[in-house]
Amino acid sequence: MTGPPLGSLRVRLLLLMLLALFPLGLIAMWQTFRVVEETRTITQQMMLDTTAAAAVDQRGLIQRVVGAGFGLGAMARVADTDTCRSAMADFLKSDDTIAFAGYIPRSGIMSCSSSGDAVVDFSDYPNFTEAIERDAIFVEVNNSGAVSGTPVIIVNVPVRDDGAFEGFVSLSMPQDALRGTIAHDVEGLSLVAISTSGVAFDISGLDGDAADHLPRDVAPEDMFARAGTTFSGFSKSDAPRIFSVTSAVEDSYVVVGSWPNTGIFERALWVQAALPALFAVIMWAASMLVAYFGLDRLVLRHLKALRSAMRQFALGERNTEGLVLEDAPNEFEDAQRAFNRMTLLITEAEARQLTDLHDKEVLLREVHHRVKNNLQMIASIMNLQSRTARSAETREMLGGLQRRVRGLATLHRSLYAHTDTSQVDARELLDAVVAESSAILPGKTLEIRKDLASFLLYPDQAVPLSMWAAEALTNAVKYVGRNGDETPYIKVTATHDGAGTATLSIENSTGTPLIDPIDDEVESTGLGTKLMIAFCRQLEGEAETTDADGAFALRLRFSIQGFADDAATERQGAHEPA
Repeated sequence: MTGPPLGSLRVRLLLLMLLALFPLGLIAMWQTFRVVEETRTITQQMMLDTTAAAAVDQRGLIQRVVGAGFGLGAMARVADTDTCRSAMADFLKSDDTIAFAGYIPRSGIMSCSSSGDAVVDFSDYPNFTEAIERDAIFVEVNNSGAVSGTPVIIVNVPVRDDGAFEGFVSLSMPQDALRGTIAHDVEGLSLVAISTSGVAFDISGLDGDAADHLPRDVAPEDMFARAGTTFSGFSKSDAPRIFSVTSAVEDSYVVVGSWPNTGIFERALWVQAALPALFAVIMWAASMLVAYFGLDRLVLRHLKALRSAMRQFALGERNTEGLVLEDAPNEFEDAQRAFNRMTLLITEAEARQLTDLHDKEVLLREVHHRVKNNLQMIASIMNLQSRTARSAETREMLGGLQRRVRGLATLHRSLYAHTDTSQVDARELLDAVVAESSAILPGKTLEIRKDLASFLLYPDQAVPLSMWAAEALTNAVKYVGRNGDETPYIKVTATHDGAGTATLSIENSTGTPLIDPIDDEVESTGLGTKLMIAFCRQLEGEAETTDADGAFALRLRFSIQGFADDAATERQGAHEPA
């Protein structure tokens, strides 16, 4: 009895080693990192608390200014301009930390401020649109205030009316006002505030530029995303520092505190975690090798190729060469043969189906074409018989039959000429019926008006509709009249409401008839009316007539149906004219 291949044995041994050693490495690493993370968390929280405590008075000053902004905003929203200006000036006198106060509405025209009668248009300022869209408390830094012209810190407080944003109160403080408000003098601690626009300003009396005390690899505007965290890095002056970030006054700005980083704490943490981390890395690398060779090479790449071939086949791509899997296991080779066999059978079935469908379409077109030719031949025979008839009654009867036969021929011509041989476009069908019927009055001055919507019908509805329209048009041509000097007309309208209901209306002008009574020698038999009633029943529709304002109209309303089954065909056959 032979044993497993060498490669398979190696894989099994490696898997056993991973199962035995990897959990131990995970447990050791988890315990080490748990201690490290607890120590790091305590240290970070201590640094955050120290930063927040050192800047507590400065934050209190900003909060007091925000509270004053809400009060001034409530006043400015309802007061007139003079009262608003007076209140702003009085507020400035009562608070020596404020250099300017003003109310800026959504229009950007500031007419109410502590500057008296000065009117300033802020609508063209680069940050004005952003301030309007922000609709929140935010702090800005300006080294040259728009009104005071001095380096200021601007606190913007939104003003709302029933929740709707109306504008904001802008309060400016000299940048020196924040310095000297530090509650605790922590050795080595530097405090820098960052506005929402990413501008840094000193709040602890630093030497040099405030931006030099910020982390080198983090943009100032990205510090908002790090609020509540502590991390180490290099400042922009290339000094190793530990940074802590805390949010202030409803996230309107952040305070960044930093200490010199001697590196002792970080090195101690990494020494504790080095060995278990190295062991975990080695186990992870071994697992990756096993996953690559055992899964990707033997399973996943073949599954991907099979999935890609199935998707391409489902999208209609027919590859005659078939799927080929390289160096595939026996199981995937069986799947490859099954897939290729399946695609071959489906492709052959689709080819046969397309051929059968094409043959059916050709045969159906030929049937419609031959039926049309036969009906036209019958109409021609009737025409020849009508010419030899001696009785006017016979000619009238043969003429009516001829028109009806031609109407059926028109339907079959539309069916074999249309792309879809099972349906006919009602607009094309009715247009042909109108052309056929309007030829009854050669040489007469008659205006034919048509407004025909396009919708598809199956033959079991197209036949009675075309026959009803032919009878109605014959009636309209027979009784069309001239009303004074107006041109006599026949108007044919077909509409579709998009919900499955169609309406056909045939209207003719009344008055002096175009056909003289002497030309109409044969009395009406009423056959046309009976046929129209029968065709209306066959369509399961509703017909109505109107005779007013010099016009007579016949209207037929019916629901468009799908192809009738045998039971529906039998029901319709009961309504066909005998």
